Amino acid sequence: MPENLSKSRLRVFRVLLFAFPVIFFLLLEGGLRFSDYGQNLDLFIPVEPGFADQQYMQVNPDVAMRYFTRVDRTPRPTYEMFLKKKPANGYRIFMMGGSTMAGWPFPNNVMSSRVLNQRLSDAFPDRNIEIVNVGIAAVNSYTLLDFVDEILAQKPDAILIYAGHNEFYGALGAASVESVGNVRWIINTYLWLLHFKTVQWLRDVFNAASHWASDKAANKTSYDETYPTLMSRMIANTVAYDSISYRLAERNYRENLRAIMDRFTRAGVPVMISELVSNIRDMAPFVSAETAGQPAASTVFQQARALEQQGKYDEARAAYYKAKDLDAMRFRAPEDFNAVIHQVAEEYDIPVVPMKAVFEAASPHGLIGSDLILEHLHPNATGYMLLADAFFESMRQHGFITKQWDATLIKPAAWYAEHWPVTELDRALGMLRTLNLMDYWPFRPPSEPGHAFADFKPSSRAEAFAYRVEKRELPYLNAHFELGKSYAAEGQHELALREYEAVIASAPYDVEPYLAAAMELLRDQQFDAALNLLRSSLEIKDTPLANKWIGQILMYFRKPHDAVPYLEKAARQYPDDPRLLYNLGGAYAFDGQKDRAREILAQLERLRPDYPSTPKLKNLIETQ
Repeated sequence: MPENLSKSRLRVFRVLLFAFPVIFFLLLEGGLRFSDYGQNLDLFIPVEPGFADQQYMQVNPDVAMRYFTRVDRTPRPTYEMFLKKKPANGYRIFMMGGSTMAGWPFPNNVMSSRVLNQRLSDAFPDRNIEIVNVGIAAVNSYTLLDFVDEILAQKPDAILIYAGHNEFYGALGAASVESVGNVRWIINTYLWLLHFKTVQWLRDVFNAASHWASDKAANKTSYDETYPTLMSRMIANTVAYDSISYRLAERNYRENLRAIMDRFTRAGVPVMISELVSNIRDMAPFVSAETAGQPAASTVFQQARALEQQGKYDEARAAYYKAKDLDAMRFRAPEDFNAVIHQVAEEYDIPVVPMKAVFEAASPHGLIGSDLILEHLHPNATGYMLLADAFFESMRQHGFITKQWDATLIKPAAWYAEHWPVTELDRALGMLRTLNLMDYWPFRPPSEPGHAFADFKPSSRAEAFAYRVEKRELPYLNAHFELGKSYAAEGQHELALREYEAVIASAPYDVEPYLAAAMELLRDQQFDAALNLLRSSLEIKDTPLANKWIGQILMYFRKPHDAVPYLEKAARQYPDDPRLLYNLGGAYAFDGQKDRAREILAQLERLRPDYPSTPKLKNLIETQ
């Protein structure tokens, strides 16, 4: 009996020994969730009620905090919204990638996803096309894989990917400051565990202690001054070509892409992935180090220069690519990664966007350089248009949305390049952000930062506004509005309109730029264009101003019956506007509704007995 009792107690002890930590974890996790510890790191969050008449979701501006803990400035995704409930005629696309997908260094209106969205909407006017851009600077395939389940929950119809430049220095990359090692299953397990508040709390405690220790051990201000950009802070070490770290990053990239493709294709979601492009001609290698069996990157780069000067462009192109691949500072994806893209795409029967061929065809002698790319890899405004067109044509070729596209509805890429609202302010912002980036490591030695940004002298009004934006003295959208108002005050309505259109392209769910742009069109007597903008604004938010002007424009077009509903709604919203009452009374009179016209006349006489247009309305009612 004592022996059986002893065994029973031992079993109970073992059960309790296992149960206590589990219970402790559950209590801690429950307490942290109950107290709403930390920040919401979901990829998508609801938009605050009242923003628009319909319910929207948005990309969480804080989602990158999952991946960045050691750098002070966490990158943020672009401001993207989409309908919480996908409409019956909806076609929802998610675009995934890093800073190029996010459109850096330009504002949102230059992003390839914005241009692509408009092109697809024009080609399919009967479909509600939504493109949700989840691109974030300095993220890589680990982030893309981590996003898959949350994207699938939003019922995507297609996935477009441009990613691979950040596999070394992006968050959780092989040579990144933001690292938890190079073992793929450990990294992915860590990301899964971050969904628990307990793990987030432990990470925060560890990081707070690490920051405190590093602040004590070093001059933090000096570090911030030496490495002020996110790019400079992400570098842990260099990586030689064909080294263990290099091949490990290549393998992890391949396996992450396979996992991404597997999960999307199993869910029946079509995927398209793009080749990666870099500035090979006008960006010398950052770090040139000789490795076993390979020449120095700088030597190969100079050979490429010589071959180009001799007119041997095919040989020069191969040498430029090799010099880029030998660069030990791996911010530009090596060509081995493009080979990985084709290999994985073939395994899963997924189309590849031939981005290299597209950019080479648009470059002198097929050598991709500063004609299309600003620094090492980010396209200029022309390059982003090219990127959007490459995705558009690949979708068309491979029958996305529908197998056959109506060619009569497709405008050429050149039309969008000419008409898309990229303004001088946008180009100035891109130029200034690039200047600031290239003032620091790795473009310049850490001990010798440049002064191009600090010493910049604006040469135009747009550059002056852009400089204020970059110095954080003026919000970007306000800069467009203020510049537009200054143009309008000078009678330059076409330039003013362009600024407002840029805001619409940047923030397509904000009603104010639609109204401002419509007012500029009205001043220029472009009534059809103003009417289209005002109607588009009503899809976002029902405003008295839009209803009033739609009614007045329809009256100008001699369509009183169509104008009446808008003027009635505006009058309910603006009951004390005599001009509006006058227009509504006139619309009733022209539409044959004389009794209602007389009611409005009486209301106008009570509101403003001395209103000068009242006799005109009386005469109109009697003569119609």
